[in-house]
Amino acid sequence: MDILNYKEDDLVLDEGVNDPGIFKAIILAGGPGSGKTVVARALGLASMGLRVVNSDMYFVHLMKRKGLSLKMPANEFEAREAARYASKAVTDKRLDSLINARLGVIVDSTSGDQKKTTRIIKMLKKSGYDIKVIFIEVSLEVARARNKSRSRTLPDAVVEFSWKGANKVKPVLKSLAGRANYHEIDNNKEGSPNVSGLAGTLTSWASQLNGTALQWILAVKTGQDSMKTEDINTRVMKTFQEYRV
Repeated sequence: MDILNYKEDDLVLDEGVNDPGIFKAIILAGGPGSGKTVVARALGLASMGLRVVNSDMYFVHLMKRKGLSLKMPANEFEAREAARYASKAVTDKRLDSLINARLGVIVDSTSGDQKKTTRIIKMLKKSGYDIKVIFIEVSLEVARARNKSRSRTLPDAVVEFSWKGANKVKPVLKSLAGRANYHEIDNNKEGSPNVSGLAGTLTSWASQLNGTALQWILAVKTGQDSMKTEDINTRVMKTFQEYRV
């Protein structure tokens, strides 16, 4: 389904006791050009039933819909920032909805925003989620080179700023997730990284229900927890609507 053609009915998320990956969250972190998509594919994350939350995906769609260049020229700054704001608002709403429905999530982030990262992880923990953090490591030189080969490019200064921000928040991610749930992958070489060991670990982890999940499933099946649906945020939708035409 085209993200930009959602109706409010499509934004309703029912709790699914039989959904794979419930109460599981993976924070996929790293700077620009770290190759998160390649690593996610190598790890087989798509097979675990987790829903992707990625503001870049919405951002690119909005830029294309508004006819903005993916080369990020300076003269389109204001229009691009409006698209960025709208994409982040919709992404935040999507994450809240998935957590409310207890569905498994992959938070794809290049953000060095320590406060936001902390807020997301604490929100997931409070909701009973098991969390894994996967940080994808690349050098600044590799990040710059990969940026230049992408369809949507960033100025070198922005790449360096984002790369430094992502690496600065790395100790925070490790502390919040805990040593056993924090993993680093070196993705400086071209091609798919050898992550077969971690892939097997994650597949097993994603299929195991924790105590909170088991209690929730029992409550839903015995009718003690009513079926939740998303409370549509009309202000977010109003902001998003202007980009649909």
